[in-house]
Amino acid sequence: MAAGLGFKTFVTGEVLTAGDTNGYLMQGINVFASTAARDAAITSPQEGQFAFTKDTNGLWYYDGAAWVASGATGDIEGVTAGIGISGGGTSGTVTVTNSMATAIDAKGDLVAGTGADAFSRIAVGTNGQVLKANSAAATGLEWGAVTATKSYSLLGTASLSSTITTVSGLSGYDDLLVLVQTATLTSGASDLRWRINGNTGNVYTQAGSRLTGASSYAASNSGATQRLATAFCDAGKANSTTGGYVVAALSIGGANTSGIKTLSGDSGNVDGGGDGSVNRSWQGIYEDTNVVSSVSFLTLASTFSAGTISVYGAA
Repeated sequence: MAAGLGFKTFVTGEVLTAGDTNGYLMQGINVFASTAARDAAITSPQEGQFAFTKDTNGLWYYDGAAWVASGATGDIEGVTAGIGISGGGTSGTVTVTNSMATAIDAKGDLVAGTGADAFSRIAVGTNGQVLKANSAAATGLEWGAVTATKSYSLLGTASLSSTITTVSGLSGYDDLLVLVQTATLTSGASDLRWRINGNTGNVYTQAGSRLTGASSYAASNSGATQRLATAFCDAGKANSTTGGYVVAALSIGGANTSGIKTLSGDSGNVDGGGDGSVNRSWQGIYEDTNVVSSVSFLTLASTFSAGTISVYGAA
């Protein structure tokens, strides 16, 4: 068989030669039962010839040296959508789509896993929210408000007077901060103390340190202090004869719970008890199950002539 000559338009009356017939009219695809039948029939194949073999439904072309399986038959028989993909098909134009992309339909959307090989859309939160872990949510995530830091509010304030001054109405606040300013005595010297809920039982435990000011450093300027199961917490010492006064702070944690409360105290006294400037710092606990409803500041041997006590609370 002659090689194909391509395409030609014949005019009326034109005589067809054997070469025209073989070169122009014999360019169809020849069908054979098998490659063996093809090779037996076409002993001198020409470059560009096509043949179809029915036993394998194969389409072949001759490249000038050998018969080659044509890519037109295709090796892919179908496209099946897998995980995260939709669409597919076995014929014609096939379209596949990224399912995660189609799940996003608004600005700020997120896609999160809901389990093995599964996912779901998380709609954008509102302004100011943050993404939080939540094992109860389908995706394990949720939008929520930013956890607010604790803000302290003034619950009460009073002028120091007599031997004891109390601020009440503190229930409902988990953290309390008590501040005393310029606690001054009418006469003499006295140790100053904290008391919670008026409790005089041995329920206060504290341990800390004391630093005494002096003209030069000495080992005796500092020391450790410890009290176990006493009826009060240390708040410093004031001495009226030396113009002494005290500033002090008491922090109570877990004040609105039924468990043990944590305590933290600091005080500084000027010319207290003839010791010069004395600073005290300690940590402790309050072993009582009642919520804290009041805090008192008291002297043990004199009365107050000046100073204020203020209580701040955070729920």
